[in-house]
Amino acid sequence: MIEITGEGREIIAGKRSIRTIVRATVMIGPGGELISLRIMPLALIVSGDDKQWAISIDGEPADLEPLLDMIS
Repeated sequence: MIEITGEGREIIAGKRSIRTIVRATVMIGPGGELISLRIMPLALIVSGDDKQWAISIDGEPADLEPLLDMIS
């Protein structure tokens, strides 16, 4: 099983930018065959007016710095 945390598509809303943070879990079977793929949204990072905010989607605390570290 392989688990990767990364950034999804960026959404531009006026002067704000909204980036989705997702976790993808992949299970590969014999012969490299894809058995399962699960993509779970974790948080949104909203940027604008020289500020950034993190909004949790999965119910866990959404601290901005750890989220940025996960995707860099």
